[in-house]
Amino acid sequence: MVSSKGLKSRGAYAVLAAAFLIALLAIPAYAQANRVNPAKLTERLLKSYENLKSFLKGIEERLDQDKVDRIEKAIARADPLAEEAKSLLSSGDADSALEKVREALSIIRSVLKEIRDVDVVREGGRIGMSLRRLAAAAARAEVILRALERRGVDVSNLTSKLQEVRPLIEDARSLLTSGDIEGAREKAREAANELRSIYGEIRSLARDHLNLTREKVLGRVKNIERAAERCVVRLDIAYKKLMRENKTEIAQKVLRLKNGIERALVSLKRHVESGQRFLALGDVRRLIGYFRICRRMGGH
Repeated sequence: MVSSKGLKSRGAYAVLAAAFLIALLAIPAYAQANRVNPAKLTERLLKSYENLKSFLKGIEERLDQDKVDRIEKAIARADPLAEEAKSLLSSGDADSALEKVREALSIIRSVLKEIRDVDVVREGGRIGMSLRRLAAAAARAEVILRALERRGVDVSNLTSKLQEVRPLIEDARSLLTSGDIEGAREKAREAANELRSIYGEIRSLARDHLNLTREKVLGRVKNIERAAERCVVRLDIAYKKLMRENKTEIAQKVLRLKNGIERALVSLKRHVESGQRFLALGDVRRLIGYFRICRRMGGH
């Protein structure tokens, strides 16, 4: 028998998995709204819409009829809005087009969240999380290789290997978008194996040329952990206060930030304990980014 705690844990994971899947396949409606002009943002969101729609259509054969009906009804509602957005964009009315595509995306996201407990959606979420981590790891590897190259180290072989990893990640993302969970999982596994090999070689070179010692990493980690723990406590207090004041929307933003810091802190400790110093440094960078947001929100 599954305990209520287990059910809550599963439910929380399903929400997280669905959120990561949406983040991977779709650009949030608010994404870079202040930095990208409406026409460009509309084009990107239309692509996001097609990605999410493709994923849902691709998994229909693995769903029961009720969920298939929900998906088809959602698409039937959203497609005219997406087509209207395309028409408005063509006529030069980018602001109205942006509004329409956001409506279409909202409908598709809603149905995806409704079926988030389905195994194929949860697995898609897991793969989505994995692909985000792989892309981040590849980006960190590139930074380290550039630093080594500046030191006069020949990294051409590793650079070539890294260039072969990115297509694997993109292939996995494309397969996931089409609903091919098994194919996406296999490509993600292949990319992970290649990156593991690359990082093994990078460690040896970096020890000799970048002086990334264990003591240096651990010293920085201790300060970061203390700062993260203080930030979490303050955000928790802020969240409870906002909930008492019925400021639910702001409270949820604070909660998401708090949860993000906690996850990054767990990841940091895991990578330090396992000796994965370069991944630990990536966690440190992520936490520093969170701290900046925390300060802007008044929580740190």
